[in-house]
Amino acid sequence: MNRSRWHVLVRLGAVLVAQPLVAQSLKVTVPVAELEARAQRDSNDAAAHYNLAMGYLSKERFGSAESSLRQAIALDPQFADAYLALAVSRAKDGDFWRAKRKAGRDSIRAVLKEMRQQYTKAFLLDPLVDVRVLGSIVWLRPWGDAASGLKDLFEGKYPSAYQHFSSEVRHQRKGGTLDDVSPVLLWFRSLAAAHSELPDSAAADLQALVALTERQVAVDSAPDDAPLRANEYRYLLAAIWQRQGRTAEAIELYHQVITADIGNYMAHVQLARMYEATRDYPLAVQERMSALDANPEDPSLLFDLGVTLGKAGMLPQAESRLKLACEGNPRDPRPYYWLGVAQMDQGKSAEARATLTRFLELAPSRYDRQITMAKDRLAKLQ
Repeated sequence: MNRSRWHVLVRLGAVLVAQPLVAQSLKVTVPVAELEARAQRDSNDAAAHYNLAMGYLSKERFGSAESSLRQAIALDPQFADAYLALAVSRAKDGDFWRAKRKAGRDSIRAVLKEMRQQYTKAFLLDPLVDVRVLGSIVWLRPWGDAASGLKDLFEGKYPSAYQHFSSEVRHQRKGGTLDDVSPVLLWFRSLAAAHSELPDSAAADLQALVALTERQVAVDSAPDDAPLRANEYRYLLAAIWQRQGRTAEAIELYHQVITADIGNYMAHVQLARMYEATRDYPLAVQERMSALDANPEDPSLLFDLGVTLGKAGMLPQAESRLKLACEGNPRDPRPYYWLGVAQMDQGKSAEARATLTRFLELAPSRYDRQITMAKDRLAKLQ
């Protein structure tokens, strides 16, 4: 086995505080009809469905946008941008909210809960998820440093956003501590800092948010105005330390996250990535399996486990997990490619030929590199 082959390859209302919102047309330059044609042509491409959703949102076709975003997530359950967009896709849908109000408070609460879960999941999947998608749906008039910071954040002007947020933090502190600052403000400043490559500043704000949110819960005061919960801030702090190369501290904090919430499967995913980076495959495989145990409904975790097993040289085990990944999400082309590689490396030529052929049938045009590699492998199997 040549192991080197395996290495080639919130609800918006809560977090925006009481600043005036103004509707804005999405800056989508491609006609919706063309985006629809692309999504139909590359029907197994999560990105194509996401782009179509952005087109629908630009035309305020909210129901169609939500449907396309859910299609993107079905194809790629780890698509952070799609989760973040889904969390706010109904924010301006007046008809939707009127129907929910008519249905009663329980209906509204259920929707708000789902939106918050989607918002949270986006940041768990990718702590540096592109928050500009929020700006593609709404924008704020730059009245004061807080609103100016949000506008810059949503436009990707992260250093400027950080400066505006820091100015507002100083204003709210008034010589006091960060306890006197709105959790929402600290949250957005931490995002601006992280995207500005200011990890120490981002970590400081996240540490303050962990402590502040824990105290609010301790006194039985539910932090409704906080975008995330203490353990989720702790997870993001671990991610910051991971990016800084503070491996031991990140590992310890991820374990704290898991202890507090055994359902946080992404902490296992991050640990697996760290162990893979140092080629500690036994621990990486263990963490991949723990992630799957915590979230057995996500076939993409089976795919991740299969690839890690392949890197570890455990080809029969990799093959079995990749087969399950294909069965769990038959429209995802990625596990078919790696399954074909695993079968080929085991000398299973007929099986590899069938699997790689299926990959080529499913693969969207964006996968041009993998398509070329699959064709090369098939040529060797003739």
